[in-house]
Amino acid sequence: MMKIMDFSLLFLPLNLGRYKDHKCIAELKEFLLKHCLEKNIKGDLRVLLGEQAHNVGLLVSRRVVNLPPQLLPPLYDALCDEISWATEDEPTEELRNSFRFNSYVLVSKIYKHKNADKKNRLSSDSEEAIIYVNPEDEIFHKLSLWSFNFPFHAEQVTAHELKNYRPMGLVMAVEADKVSTFREQLRSLIDEP
Repeated sequence: MMKIMDFSLLFLPLNLGRYKDHKCIAELKEFLLKHCLEKNIKGDLRVLLGEQAHNVGLLVSRRVVNLPPQLLPPLYDALCDEISWATEDEPTEELRNSFRFNSYVLVSKIYKHKNADKKNRLSSDSEEAIIYVNPEDEIFHKLSLWSFNFPFHAEQVTAHELKNYRPMGLVMAVEADKVSTFREQLRSLIDEP
């Protein structure tokens, strides 16, 4: 029998407004703005990280890659329950409000095909344009308001199967009201035979 404690994982939402003065959040904001090269998205990102930050949760999700997928729905259910309870149970109105998110920012890792940006240039029909490290990231990506990629310069792909891919960061903005759809789609994905 497996226990969740047997795995290394971290799931938590951080309110970008509440923690705006922390060095790591300031550095993250600076990094994201620097690496967002799409002008139409950069303005939206600047608003989310600035004037709307008090309603934006940075969804931190780090876990071992080989976590059994059937654990994902209960983990995300627990995260959503904790957020909901925090809006009622925190000792002050300010703390309760810090969990009333309108949207989330997620940063994840993907592998992007070297020719993904060139239409019809994938070397074989079996190669995907993007390989998601975590299956839930594909759902978040489809539900996102916007997204952008940035290269991981320090990391090299060594697996032969990934020789045509580059490791990339994927930044997504997801509206909070899309989370129930995400949870349904995640359950459906995991329940597929």
